[in-house]
Amino acid sequence: MKIKQMIIDKDIVFIFTENPEEDLIKMKKAYEEDEEFEFPLGYKTPELTDYTFLGNKYQCISLWFDNEDVPVPEFFDKKF
Repeated sequence: MKIKQMIIDKDIVFIFTENPEEDLIKMKKAYEEDEEFEFPLGYKTPELTDYTFLGNKYQCISLWFDNEDVPVPEFFDKKF
């Protein structure tokens, strides 16, 4: 999985990858089977989402966290 960008908006982390549909399958499998993954997957099953920016929609993966448990951006920096 190659992460291109990440946006943290309150308790949701939006992850933009080169191939979000394939990456989502891997992330869902890891989440559902409670497997170790390269970064935290949140408290709900990862979802495919359309993120709208300046009128354009971009497909990404969204992860939901409790407000107090959102991973710090530095954790994700080493994944880029």
